[in-house]
Amino acid sequence: MAGIDILFLSKEDVESLDLGLPEIMDVIELGLKAHGQKKVVMPSKDHLALAYPEKLFNILKGYVEPVNVAGVKVIGDFQKNYEYGLPSELALITLYRPETGAPFCILDGTLTTWMRTGAVTAVGAKYLAKQKPRVLGHIGVRGTAWYNVAMLDLLFDFEEIRVTSKRPESRERFAGEMSERLNKRIIVTETTEEAVREADIIIDASRLLAHEVLVKDEWVKPGALIQPYGAVLSVAPTLPFTVDKMFVDDWNQCQKSQYGQFAGLTQAGELREEHISGEIGEVVAGVKPGRESEQERILFWHKGFAVSDIVLGNLAYQKAVQKGVGTLLSYYREPRDM
Repeated sequence: MAGIDILFLSKEDVESLDLGLPEIMDVIELGLKAHGQKKVVMPSKDHLALAYPEKLFNILKGYVEPVNVAGVKVIGDFQKNYEYGLPSELALITLYRPETGAPFCILDGTLTTWMRTGAVTAVGAKYLAKQKPRVLGHIGVRGTAWYNVAMLDLLFDFEEIRVTSKRPESRERFAGEMSERLNKRIIVTETTEEAVREADIIIDASRLLAHEVLVKDEWVKPGALIQPYGAVLSVAPTLPFTVDKMFVDDWNQCQKSQYGQFAGLTQAGELREEHISGEIGEVVAGVKPGRESEQERILFWHKGFAVSDIVLGNLAYQKAVQKGVGTLLSYYREPRDM
């Protein structure tokens, strides 16, 4: 029997692959469609809370039939890592052959998490935003923010992009980098109200340690799409009940998880399946309708799931093999029947 090798891809390896925004969005859309077609196996994510919400591990796992790959991601969410000069999220993804259970790739999941989160945000807007949205309001400038803004602008070419965050130096730096990348002015606001009021698409990627309303219900105008995905409730808790439609990425995961934007409402039994118009994968697959009116206020809550990590991780693996990138590790040189 042949030995088992594992390709290891560091963050620098993944960066060197130069994955393009369109191909990232395409493979994430493929994964969402597979989820909507029930062509995945995906239990809800598990949590290991050391000191919630400051120190938390999330464990995501699943299998995606169209790419025939299984995988597990462990991601640490440590909100004060900036004090150590580290990103708040550090992750590793392991990919497995479903025929044998043999691992074939271990890769950095930090960068790919930022990528896939931005892609889910963008694909969600592709199907749920009004036609020709003009203004983007973005709260938060953490790792996922760059991909949120870049991918959304690639789709919609906004006339106006507003960003804000709690730390002035962070929002100014982010705006400067994005302005140079997109070759357009990025408006920095001091308050969240200035960022989101009258915006066509509102993204809340904030990092809160305790509940705080950053987006009030009345600030979300008719026709707007709002996507909040932080670990702590940061928008008006009335929104799921006052919007015209609410979509999620995976309802089973949303209702079982004790952490996340609206977890308190689901745990209390207040936010129920009857309030959910569908899962985004069902919209992508054509199983359920998305936006049906330019005046609908739509809420899309995505917690993030393993399907996205697996399809993007597999794309990175394929690119790495093609380009000869990464380090080959010998896992079992001479496997034997144990």
